[in-house]
Amino acid sequence: MIIKVLYFFTFFFEMLVANIFFSGIFQRKKSLPATIGIGACIFEIGALVNVIFGTSIAFNVVFTYIALFLFSSVCFVIKKSKAAFYSAFLLALSSTVEAGIIFILSSLSKNYLMISETDTLLMMTEAIISKLLYFLATIIILRFMKNVKEQIKIPIVFYFFPLISSCSIISFWYICATQYIVYRNQIVLAIISFMLFITTIILFFSFQLYAQNETTIRLLQQQQNKIETDIQYYNILEKQNNDLRIYAHDAKKHLNIIRSLNANPEIDTYIKEMEQNLETYSRVSHSGNRYLDVILDKYLTECILYDIDFQYDVGSNNLTGIEQYDIVTILGNLLDNAVEGALRSKDKHITFETDFRNNYSVIIISNSCDISPQYDEEKNLITTKEQKNIHGIGIKSVKKAVKKLDGAMNIEYDEQKRQFTVTVILENKGN
Repeated sequence: MIIKVLYFFTFFFEMLVANIFFSGIFQRKKSLPATIGIGACIFEIGALVNVIFGTSIAFNVVFTYIALFLFSSVCFVIKKSKAAFYSAFLLALSSTVEAGIIFILSSLSKNYLMISETDTLLMMTEAIISKLLYFLATIIILRFMKNVKEQIKIPIVFYFFPLISSCSIISFWYICATQYIVYRNQIVLAIISFMLFITTIILFFSFQLYAQNETTIRLLQQQQNKIETDIQYYNILEKQNNDLRIYAHDAKKHLNIIRSLNANPEIDTYIKEMEQNLETYSRVSHSGNRYLDVILDKYLTECILYDIDFQYDVGSNNLTGIEQYDIVTILGNLLDNAVEGALRSKDKHITFETDFRNNYSVIIISNSCDISPQYDEEKNLITTKEQKNIHGIGIKSVKKAVKKLDGAMNIEYDEQKRQFTVTVILENKGN
């Protein structure tokens, strides 16, 4: 009975290690509970087959590879080729560790463990030690992989705990194998070994959860600091824009005087070109909301530099009534994303408009986007960037600001037009 339970535990643990590994490199499509649930359903089929039809090494190898491939493809944002490669990698790692443990314990006990299913202690020892070392090897390898998500570093001391647990389990096994100990005490030692193993897993997951929370808090703090810096930057930018507009206005007057005193057509042509260049500095939004105007000025200039067609219409609503912090948070993050999306598209364009409907302020930002966005189970955007944990914080900040203003946000993608559109509705009377 214990051996049958051990089969289910072994396959479930294989799934947990696979989840840790793939989560460290790729983004999940679904929530963590849903991912664990789907993985358990896939992997436990192997345990069920072993219980009903008996153990088969060939079947376990083939099934484990298929289970790893299906699990990674269904639950993570990963290409099929990478899913196939990493599944083979994990299978090889698991098989190597298990074969090594079997060889070592078989040599010490002079009893081949794979055919000794009647010896509960030996089977449990082999399973616990091999899976514990497989788990340890996976997180060590994951730590040194180039694409692993940046997170709080795990202290070096943390890695000693699985090793100490493995040594303790081996010591228990050695005592039972070389000394006469009644069966009841052997079972007690086996249970203690199992508890040590579970404690190691709980310790790792607890620290991982703590690290993820700390990382999220740190990134949110960075986003808040960015917004505060942006506000200071916009204040400076507004002063610079005012100075430039005054200079452009005065310069055009001087050029008009020079034109009136000049009789050379070539100089007239040159003066006309200078006036057109100065006109660029005079292009500015005059909505009446200073923060909205300076943000539009900033992105208009940026789009000119990147050759992006930027069109805006804020005549019907200048977002008056929304705090400057929230305006910077919402518009700054959404327009940053719009510029980035437009840059990676063939037809580079962005449209920005505001409206006032039924006591609600409406903001609509559309941009060209050649890559169809992906969403997770909770309809949240999945970033396509490599360092996934440091991206997507901007959207979270936008959602937080929208929620604070009792608003709503909708995201749409038009496959035919290849256009990404974000609509924000805020309970604000505006102008």
